[in-house]
Amino acid sequence: MSGALMDTAIAAVDKKQLVALDAPSCGHTECSDPIPYGTFTTEACRPLSKGIKSIQLLFDVHLNIPSCGDAAQLGELVAKGKHADLPAAIAFKVPLPTDSKVDLLYYDLGGGQVSILKVLYLPRPVTFQAANSMCSGDAFVPVFRAGPWNIKKGIQYLLPRLGGYQVRWHTLEEKQAMSSTTSKDKWNPPNIELEEGVAFINSHAPECDARNEQTLWILINIKTDSGTPIAGWPEAKVRNMAQNKSKGLAGAISMTAFPLTTFSLKPFLSDFLLPYLYPLLLNFGVMLLGCPGVGKTPFVIIMAMALGRYHVRRSGCDGLQAGWRRAKSLDNFRHRAPVVHEALFLDDPSRAKVSIADIKSFLTSDEDGTVDSRYNDTRLVRNQVRAFASNDLPEERFESKSEASTISEQDFFSLLSDIFAGDKEKDVLAVLKRSIVFLFGNQALYLRLPSEQRNAIVHRIDMDGLHQDLLSDRDKPLYGKYKGGTFETGPTFDADVLKEERMVEEGVAHMTECENVQQYIQQVNDKLQDKLLFRHAKHLPASQGSSTGDEDSPKVFVPVPVPKIGTQPSGRRRGSFVIPDRRLRAKTSVHEDVETQIGDAEMVAPEDSQSSKPALPADLEIQAQDAEMALQEASQSPPDAEEVDFEADAEAATFMHG
Repeated sequence: MSGALMDTAIAAVDKKQLVALDAPSCGHTECSDPIPYGTFTTEACRPLSKGIKSIQLLFDVHLNIPSCGDAAQLGELVAKGKHADLPAAIAFKVPLPTDSKVDLLYYDLGGGQVSILKVLYLPRPVTFQAANSMCSGDAFVPVFRAGPWNIKKGIQYLLPRLGGYQVRWHTLEEKQAMSSTTSKDKWNPPNIELEEGVAFINSHAPECDARNEQTLWILINIKTDSGTPIAGWPEAKVRNMAQNKSKGLAGAISMTAFPLTTFSLKPFLSDFLLPYLYPLLLNFGVMLLGCPGVGKTPFVIIMAMALGRYHVRRSGCDGLQAGWRRAKSLDNFRHRAPVVHEALFLDDPSRAKVSIADIKSFLTSDEDGTVDSRYNDTRLVRNQVRAFASNDLPEERFESKSEASTISEQDFFSLLSDIFAGDKEKDVLAVLKRSIVFLFGNQALYLRLPSEQRNAIVHRIDMDGLHQDLLSDRDKPLYGKYKGGTFETGPTFDADVLKEERMVEEGVAHMTECENVQQYIQQVNDKLQDKLLFRHAKHLPASQGSSTGDEDSPKVFVPVPVPKIGTQPSGRRRGSFVIPDRRLRAKTSVHEDVETQIGDAEMVAPEDSQSSKPALPADLEIQAQDAEMALQEASQSPPDAEEVDFEADAEAATFMHG
């Protein structure tokens, strides 16, 4: 793969311009000495490999295959965009992205053999995994040469020389040289040339002009014989574009590529919690407090990208990319206009420089707003993800019991003492009303959903070791490479993104079914508590003598509160106290009474228990223990002096009076 054929083509197209056609050209291409398709792939292309991170021009090649249809009929399908109707032997394996264009080259080798080349023009770059999943034949990309414009023109120069029946969406035309006296009003290049030229400037123009390096670059590349995408362009327009690029690099830089997804997190987050939380990020900000090393930063970026992709899909604009901007001060966000698909991440700011009023405004995600900055305020746009992270979290000054599913409001506010030191309580509650709060303590993760109530429930989560590490082991190597400057996605990245998209869509749809967002929050709180209360539970096996129900899913029982002694009619009364029956005193256990009352409910037992007794919530367990102790005392103590054995008296009377 020397690329010699491509080098020849690039040298021949300096004076030509690439033109996109409104409708494809179709028909046989006459060529006296056609280039074999195999030669084209070896001298102008390279095989698609994992090392290629971004693909926008892709070749799907089928060499020396049995004929699978008439060339004109296949060409008509491609020209009309009916790619799914192609024969199975040459069809794309997955649906193509919207607005994709396909060239078809069909060469009859004779003897029932053909070679088919499909050229796929993607509307935006895709990953190796996505590109490879589309191709049913051998996948290739162009050889690497500097300059996207020359490569694309070189490809269009070579395609007609392959001969055969062709359906093509591009052509080459002679470039009209721009005269130095040409009026600015007459400079009117085609759209595709403008797009390629701007991309060239954004990729290659120097960011600084302190030593006139940007000016020199412009003067060299606008020469009519430079062979660049901006050859012949007016200097003033190119200079303005280069300066805009430099201005855009001030402050927090927009990032659009991240190798992790929701499913790079531990299962409790990816499978249970985040499907409920994602819809709330449209209305509320998120606060994360705790020591570094937990994974707060990748966690925020994962959520930002998931919601950003959701907004991109809703917009219907193909050119948008989900992303985020990260900074340690609000002032660094003022240099760019806000967009809903780009999250703002305020990471470990100095509280002395960020007022409580600005924190409230920053976390009010369901409204447009502003925060104080130098010279001009930073603008915020409604429904964009806004995250606040800080390391200001003291150690727990309370005992966090492992069996507890919540913590008290006093304990929760003690963890906020550092970050909100000196702030009024009403202002702190206003922040909590606007945000989802994650606290990463030494003993557990504490989660509070948005509420203005001081006594709102605070969940204690000690599952999967989340308070120590949020990331699963599967994608940690990818994150390590990313931090080291290498972007690489895993084999399931594209599939995970699709699953993530469905997760967000379904979550938002579920939230919209509620009367209001407060009702949805209450539902999430209830589901989370149900999950945490029975996190150590397991199903008891069916009894050996049982023959009812599904053998693979044995029916089990759930404990219910035991009624207090004296609240149910039973046995004989002396005053206000209920004397248990003799049988009850002798044999009946508390749990038998429970099972009698609940019927076909479900019973669970703790995994770490060695007892066969069912597990009760803490308050119910206390009631059960008190009741059982009372029953035991009643059965062991001698009868009261005034107590009469009525059954014995009845037997004696029957004997004597027969």
